[in-house]
Amino acid sequence: MNTNFELPVLWQRMAEVSSLEFTAESFGSGSGWNGRGAGTVGVEFIDPGVLLFHETGQWSPPEGSTLNFTNVFRWTALPAQSLIRLEHLRFGRTNPVYLFDLQQTNESRWDSVEPHVCSDDLYSAMLEFQQEQLHLDWTVKGATKNERIRYVYS
Repeated sequence: MNTNFELPVLWQRMAEVSSLEFTAESFGSGSGWNGRGAGTVGVEFIDPGVLLFHETGQWSPPEGSTLNFTNVFRWTALPAQSLIRLEHLRFGRTNPVYLFDLQQTNESRWDSVEPHVCSDDLYSAMLEFQQEQLHLDWTVKGATKNERIRYVYS
């Protein structure tokens, strides 16, 4: 395994992603985000510096029915700044929701430069390469939210 996981190596690994699993935990906020999900990821190459993750799958809360989910995330490599940008395309490609930029903070880890502000909530994330998988850990903190979502991309 390459211990110096710089942007070109990370980008190549992201291009190979085909599946995801995630666990959502809510810590006393009552949001009901607890559960597990799994699905597939279709990677679309827009240009050498832009990848789209088309995610589809099922999410299962501890109680209740299993729900289908879809997401489209745009990852953009910004090599001049040594950053990766993450956007959610819930409103389409021409109206992205900017989430944050990630910067490398150690040999295998990238952290959000600043949290994404959504109303009273702050979204931040950490992306790490572990055992040939990409781990994306989200935290959501706010007046009424205290959540953690752990994605594993394979």
